[in-house]
Amino acid sequence: MQRAASARQLHRLLARSMSSATKSPAPLQRFAMASGNGEHYWAAADNAAHQAARPGFQGKTFSLQAELPSLPVPKLKDTVARYLESVKPYTHGDPAAYARQEQLCRDLLEGKGPELQQRLEQYARGKRNWMSRFWDSQAYLEYNDPVVPYVSYFFAHKALPATHARVQQDPLLKATAIVSAATRFIEALKDESLPAEQVRGTTPFCMNSFQLMFNTARLPGNPADNADTNVFYSLYENDYIAVAYRGNFYTLRTHCAKSGKPFAPGQIHAQFARIVHVLDGNGNAESHGVGALTSLPRDQWREAYVQLVRDPLSAASLEKIHRAAYLVCLDLDARPVTLEEKSHAAWHGDGVNRFFDKSVQFFVAGNGNSGFLGEHSKMDGTPTLFLNNYICGEMLKMDPQQFVEDAGKPCTKAEKHVSALQFNVSPALQNTIESAQLQMQETIGQHALKVWHYNRYGKEFIKSHKMSPDAYLQQIVQLAVYKYLGRQLPTYEAASTRKFFKGRTETGRSVSEASRRFVEAWGSPDVSRADKVQLLRDSAAAHAAYLKAASDGLGVDRHFFGLKNMVNPEQDKETIPALFSDPLFNYSSTWLVSTSQLTSEHFDGYGWSQVNDLGFGLAYMLNKQWLHINIVNKPELSGLSGERLHHYLNEAADEMAEALIAESTKAKL
Repeated sequence: MQRAASARQLHRLLARSMSSATKSPAPLQRFAMASGNGEHYWAAADNAAHQAARPGFQGKTFSLQAELPSLPVPKLKDTVARYLESVKPYTHGDPAAYARQEQLCRDLLEGKGPELQQRLEQYARGKRNWMSRFWDSQAYLEYNDPVVPYVSYFFAHKALPATHARVQQDPLLKATAIVSAATRFIEALKDESLPAEQVRGTTPFCMNSFQLMFNTARLPGNPADNADTNVFYSLYENDYIAVAYRGNFYTLRTHCAKSGKPFAPGQIHAQFARIVHVLDGNGNAESHGVGALTSLPRDQWREAYVQLVRDPLSAASLEKIHRAAYLVCLDLDARPVTLEEKSHAAWHGDGVNRFFDKSVQFFVAGNGNSGFLGEHSKMDGTPTLFLNNYICGEMLKMDPQQFVEDAGKPCTKAEKHVSALQFNVSPALQNTIESAQLQMQETIGQHALKVWHYNRYGKEFIKSHKMSPDAYLQQIVQLAVYKYLGRQLPTYEAASTRKFFKGRTETGRSVSEASRRFVEAWGSPDVSRADKVQLLRDSAAAHAAYLKAASDGLGVDRHFFGLKNMVNPEQDKETIPALFSDPLFNYSSTWLVSTSQLTSEHFDGYGWSQVNDLGFGLAYMLNKQWLHINIVNKPELSGLSGERLHHYLNEAADEMAEALIAESTKAKL
């Protein structure tokens, strides 16, 4: 890694890199991230150079990265035992089916398994996260379906309270408030003044994603490679954001080019106003709709990207979007009101006024409702949850009257800070854009989205009955699915592995023998209420235990994923072990119910698509006084109804609470 020799040289370098656009900028070079995390970004100077010139630099945010443990490789016999336990519910009543699984597992342990395990352990040696490259590539960058709706995730922000009505109801004021808060967050990242996250104040979480959050984008890769890539730019050298309005893109400066200081709200608001009231009416009202290309299946987008970047003007505009800190989408012609409408707006909007490859993007509708969309290839939801909680919290803390006054202060230099990005689009590319819009409309039209927002109780009630709120909600889901279909479906819950360096997720398998006993007994008149409650508690406890093991890196699915990657078909035509091609083995990881929890009191929406087109995607929140599940599925393809599942979720949640209350009351008598 290149290092500057002295503080004086550092300041000279930074002065050049932050000089006005009339001077030649310092050439970009490829630097490794200062934490040694393996990613690279394009910059004029490495992070250390910029940090040395910041008087407020504290170095807290990534200070615990070196202490994080490496992701472990579980013992093969332990993973096999956990797998066998996890498939028992699917073989209940069929001893021969379970015996076959036992035999396949013995064959693995006595055959190819130990060799694959040895290869994996050898591969992991010297790596702090053996799975990182495999997972990022195969789960995300090689995935061909459109990132929206199939990969990206969204948050819908709650409306600001009545005290902030002027900000909430004016979309440009709301956008200014979001940008002002996000700028403060970015400044804290630059100074590394945000403390590293710790679980219960003792176990540090990996902060790697916070270095990959801003000034970055997913890139369509070479069409011949059948995979995408990511590009990262310096957080310290690109003090502007991109703005989308009516399908056009603009750059909006957030910091003074000379001093590097953040702009005041008035300077931000004036630029938004110029985009909407001046630039949009100055030959830009008719857009090419280039953003729609990012909604295509990735192979089609790669082909279109090659055509688009042949034009130097278009290539430069794309790079501006990639280098921007993040994207703000002004959907001023949209006015989402219901929970479902707000979720759709945050998830995909019209599919044109977006750039789905951007890692972080916010939207603001014409009625002030706002939200967030995250591109998933390098980040999971918890870091961006932290970001959005910060932004929403900052908006609540501000003095709304003072903010409105500050935002209204005249700014005569707005025309110098904001500019429209231009694209030269050939007739063939324009046809591709129009096709992309039609494909997006068709794809979204195949999906049904229904919100289960349950106000009878929340996690405080669940805690009062001494159960894990997350495990309890998983039991609501299991019982609702069983009530609806008369059987359980393979269910995934994302378990965070951020306690490890570059940790992302492991699979929590929600279907267990305990959950089978619980759902089968619940509707039986032959089982007492006390026994039903005990079965509920047993199932919740079993789920919590599995999720803890998964968070400790001791799940089933990522280990088997690693072993499969150790098979070399080019070496003596090596084949995968028979277990890995067994129908029940594959069914047990066919996630017909995919779930994940991210909770915020600032949101009234969170979601993403189903993982398997024959099942449901259930994104949920566990709030103090209410529960929330975003239900997504493809009804025509799956034959399943989100409306019916919604009904059974209500029924399950009501019945479980009533049973707990009755048992608690009985215990007090």
